[in-house]
Amino acid sequence: MVAPNSLEWRVDPDTETWWHQPPVVPAGMQEVQVRAPDGYDFARLVWQVCDLCRLGLVAKIRVTRPWQHHGYGTRMMRLALNGRSGYSWSTTPQSEDGRAFFPVVAEAINVALPGQSVLCEHMHAKEPRFSVPAQQLDPPPS
Repeated sequence: MVAPNSLEWRVDPDTETWWHQPPVVPAGMQEVQVRAPDGYDFARLVWQVCDLCRLGLVAKIRVTRPWQHHGYGTRMMRLALNGRSGYSWSTTPQSEDGRAFFPVVAEAINVALPGQSVLCEHMHAKEPRFSVPAQQLDPPPS
């Protein structure tokens, strides 16, 4: 029997896996991926946080169409913002989908997410990208 590919999978929380790629340096980029059983990352969030300056930046968020409107974007955002109450957040310039998504998620998680990147000097530092292995996560609550 041949397993279906990622485009044939349906939303099934029992078959997805969540992975976190931690930052290599303080204030570095990090990533969360949600993967289908064949390894396809159908949802991805890339962000960085400077704990010293209390700033966060959402660099990219994507949820592939069949998995949209099932809470993945909001769950990934909650994961990124967890423990960072009082931080100022921004996003990179937003796509058409982003302009629809960010106001809704901002209201749901009670944080402003303006579409003009705000970075501190620590977030501008050059860094090696993802030289440590990703770690599997327990899925955050729906």
